[in-house]
Amino acid sequence: MRAEFALRLLDKHINQFIHACNQCPPDKRSIIPEGYKNNIHWHLGHVLYIAQFDVLGLSKRHLVLPESYKSFFAYGTKPSDWREEPPEWNVLIAHLKELRNHIHDTLQDKLDEPVSENFLHAQNIGELIYATTLHMSYHQGIIYGMNKSLRSHTSEDQDVLSADNESSSPSSDTAIFAGGCFWHMEKSFRELEGVTDVYTGYTGGKDDKPTYKKVVSKTSDHLESVEIHYDPNVISYGELLQNFWKNVDPTDAGDHSAIFYTSHEQKGIVEASRKELDASKQFSKPVVTKVAAASTFYKAEDEHQNYYKRVRLSVKNTMNKYFSDPRYLEQNMWEWE
Repeated sequence: MRAEFALRLLDKHINQFIHACNQCPPDKRSIIPEGYKNNIHWHLGHVLYIAQFDVLGLSKRHLVLPESYKSFFAYGTKPSDWREEPPEWNVLIAHLKELRNHIHDTLQDKLDEPVSENFLHAQNIGELIYATTLHMSYHQGIIYGMNKSLRSHTSEDQDVLSADNESSSPSSDTAIFAGGCFWHMEKSFRELEGVTDVYTGYTGGKDDKPTYKKVVSKTSDHLESVEIHYDPNVISYGELLQNFWKNVDPTDAGDHSAIFYTSHEQKGIVEASRKELDASKQFSKPVVTKVAAASTFYKAEDEHQNYYKRVRLSVKNTMNKYFSDPRYLEQNMWEWE
């Protein structure tokens, strides 16, 4: 099994699993919804513990989690049997990320190494990793159902209180993409859940006074770009990246597509994603999308912010007037343009 594939799969499932867990408000993590056997706190710890057992335990590697985790999260355990407080939520999340990094660091060159006969019927370490991602996916589905149940049984007052608490301490991160016309890019990202704001603007060059007219006439070295503010607890950078790829032709240099990473972590995600896209042979030509560190982002003029909403409203108003008076378009077409 190719190391790239197995480790990318592990990263993807851990990110998605953490995202699903964090959809649950803190005050509901210990609640067991009707029809379920455990709470979401248990599912988080269980997936962490079993991931260690599946990958490190069955490959005869040194275990990294405290031995006490077994009594909380092994198969057959349940919250009603806990005699003391379980490990804190944030500690479990941190351990899951550390386990991922530990697997990368210690096993990335050993994925083809055979393992002893086991109940997963895995023949090598790569297959152990694959098996544990299936286990994560299974519990992720359960957690989505539990979150839905918890929301449906929450009173309106509790929902308002929860929303107020979340808005008082929002989690936010930033992503910057260039994909040709920034009006289209703005619209495609604003439609995503978890995106809190999108600004159109210019970046990637050295001109310290870029304008729309200069950028489109190529008298500025900047690219039309969008700066996206998002809640990483709701949508991941990888999901934003997938939306970006869907809205550009990454093989067309004339498209002026670019990704400007704002952290080392984003850089790693971008490079892996671009490499995967190239290897997929989805395109007959190589991917030429530029990848570079983010520099100063200059917001575009006010008339270019929320442009797609204003154009849509303008067209709607125009067509309403047309239907009431068919001569309207002919009389006002130049003004409309």
